Amino acid sequence: MIYACDNCHFLFSYTVEPEQCPDCGKYAIRPADEAERQEYEKRLKEPREI
Repeated sequence: MIYACDNCHFLFSYTVEPEQCPDCGKYAIRPADEAERQEYEKRLKEPREI
C-alpha cells in the first residue's frame, strides 16, 4: 500500500500501516489518493541520477 505524509508530502510504500513518516517522523500519515499513487509509480519508473 502507498502512503502519504501530510506534513512533508513524502510518498512511500509499506506492507503494514506505519505509525509515523519514515522521512520526517510526524504522525500525519494517510493512504495516498489516486493522484499520489500515480506520482509514486511514475517516480519508480524514472532513472535515478547518482
